[in-house]
Amino acid sequence: MLLSNIERIVLMMRYRLSLLLVVLLFVPALVRAQGECRSEEERSALDSIIYKAPARKILFYADYKKNRESIRALSQLINTFRTAIEAGDVKVRVLGFHSSCDTISKKLSEVKNWSNQIKSYYIVTDGLKEEHFKTTNTVRPWRNSDDLVAITYLFNTAGSPDSPLDMEAVRARTAVITPLYNPEKISLALCDTTFAPLSHRLSCVPSPLFSETKTPARRYAGTYRPLFAIKTNIAYWAVAVANLGVELALGERYTLDVPFVYSPYTVATDFRFRFMTVQPEFRYWLKNQFKGHFLGAHLHAGVFNVSVDKKTRYQSPKGFYGMGLSYGYSLALPRHWALEFTIGAGYVYTRYDVYYNIPNGARYKKDIPYHYWGITRAGIGLVYTLGQQK
Repeated sequence: MLLSNIERIVLMMRYRLSLLLVVLLFVPALVRAQGECRSEEERSALDSIIYKAPARKILFYADYKKNRESIRALSQLINTFRTAIEAGDVKVRVLGFHSSCDTISKKLSEVKNWSNQIKSYYIVTDGLKEEHFKTTNTVRPWRNSDDLVAITYLFNTAGSPDSPLDMEAVRARTAVITPLYNPEKISLALCDTTFAPLSHRLSCVPSPLFSETKTPARRYAGTYRPLFAIKTNIAYWAVAVANLGVELALGERYTLDVPFVYSPYTVATDFRFRFMTVQPEFRYWLKNQFKGHFLGAHLHAGVFNVSVDKKTRYQSPKGFYGMGLSYGYSLALPRHWALEFTIGAGYVYTRYDVYYNIPNGARYKKDIPYHYWGITRAGIGLVYTLGQQK
């Protein structure tokens, strides 16, 4: 009995020693494996730069989840490897990931837009070109994230696009990278960026000059009665903006003026002035229609697509509209001609989007409301009246 108990104790001690030996042999190996995985994650963190966008928002929020640091990091790498990038030896890899409950086509459209926003930013601010990027978009999530995610890194074109440049090796061969980041580069992507008011952006349209005439000529002889007039604003033609209008007589002292203005021009990449507007106005003439002083109340509606610098372009997908009051004077000239001077002020409301000002530049701000109070109507009109003899 005693011998049996001793044998049982010996067997138990052998089992525990065997278990301890196994632990001593495998734990160091596990520790080494974890260290290697951790170092690989750290290397990937150094080699790759991650950008995220909030769920259900596809715009470029630079201050969301350390995007600001990501922008700065890639700007430094671009400046460091600029010569190799321009020579085609190194490219910027852009990987887009998206996870949501939307349809595949919608998710793919959103992730493409997200990747294009990031590329557009570096094209505008760091002088890259589309050919300097290699882009792949997928509707798979990135590490179970609900965000729109884009990953960027540099790769050697002689190797695989899936193999980032080893930044540790680069750091070992080169001196400390001097920060080449310019804080102004990030200004376009910040949500709290203060843009110049749209009225200031459009201030390049010269205001017409107004002259005062003390002795208007006698306009109509005999029994001539104007029924309507065809007119154009010569101040707009001075800046090559096409326009044409018609004014209808409604009574002895009332008329309806309907001008149409259209500018289809893209002068240069950094100067685009494309808009279309109509501005009907009801007028009350103090004496007779088409003659002397008048007061008016007008409505206006239209769309615009303008840019006045190399970085930003403004577009109104839903247009603009508003109303205003005006004053004017019609100066009679011989043979049914007249010069019309008018100025008006009022209110304009619009919601516009902001794009990077490059070919197919991505939108990075959307549906921005804008309220404008000020000059809404001004011009020097050349008028020709048509009518009948009484």
